[in-house]
Amino acid sequence: MTAPPPHQQTPASQALEDLACASWTSEVLFAALELDLFHHLDPGPLPLAALAREARCLPGPLGRLLPALARLGLIEAGPEGWRNLPVVRRHLLPGGAEYLGDFLLYRRYLQPPWQGLAGRVSDRPLAPGLSREDDYPTRNRHYVRALDQLARVKAREIAALLASTPWRGPILDLGGGAGSLSRALLRQQPTSATLFELPEVLLTAKEIYPEPATWVGMATVAGDFRDHPFAETERFGLILLANVLHTYDPTEARICLKKATALLSPGGHLLIHDYCPDRTAPKGQLYDLLMLLNTPGGVCHEAGTLQAWLSDCGLLQLQVMDLPSDSSLIVGQRPPC
Repeated sequence: MTAPPPHQQTPASQALEDLACASWTSEVLFAALELDLFHHLDPGPLPLAALAREARCLPGPLGRLLPALARLGLIEAGPEGWRNLPVVRRHLLPGGAEYLGDFLLYRRYLQPPWQGLAGRVSDRPLAPGLSREDDYPTRNRHYVRALDQLARVKAREIAALLASTPWRGPILDLGGGAGSLSRALLRQQPTSATLFELPEVLLTAKEIYPEPATWVGMATVAGDFRDHPFAETERFGLILLANVLHTYDPTEARICLKKATALLSPGGHLLIHDYCPDRTAPKGQLYDLLMLLNTPGGVCHEAGTLQAWLSDCGLLQLQVMDLPSDSSLIVGQRPPC
């Protein structure tokens, strides 16, 4: 069962994130121009394999770029393959009277100096921000703090959507960062939670939340969930996989789901929160490209695919619910007996 996207205004927090990620969409356009994809699609529709040969691209990554271009309203997929839309034929085909490709790529050339805007305006030296040259502990602290700020906002949205789901504890929060989603659900229902995370993430989480009161009802386990030997009788009423599965390829993601569902108590619920390319919000396609660039094999899985995997694991009452922002929930329940 798939719930239709709710009709509501974009949250202010989402509008701010869209501003911060605006360059993602421009980079998708620039990549298509660099690869000359629109020229190769000009004669007519081409299937992925043929386009990859013509443009000398890797079929796998190209197959992830094309849907993002479609989200931008530049190309579309049909029964015979991918084809250009009118705006491309008018402005993005070399040789046309209104061609803009070179101009748009010149805009890309102008982008890097914008990162110096604050320094140009300031009358004092500015502290350096996060850099890819920083050591791993520094980058990890920035990562956990940054993601927790977004998690606090998303947690309120998720808790509101789950209010009508008869879930019960205890909670197992897999890869839950600093634990903000578990905290929001503990406020909704008195139970207990286990936050399972990497040791360095938990260390930063304790720095973010130093007060003992913020850890009431929450235990922590440090390690890699995939290798952790749970006790034979250990079971949970609600298992959370929030922003976890997109770091894994389909094979590894299914292994994680199979292990997680085996830990559900009868009648228990499993919740996936993620960016899904087949939902209304365009972030799923862009986030998938982010995984292509920043992980060895990560991919944003479609909500329909996640539902099918949960069904294969024996879960029922499958639902997809879109958050007011740009991500989705997929919820399934283990049969009561």
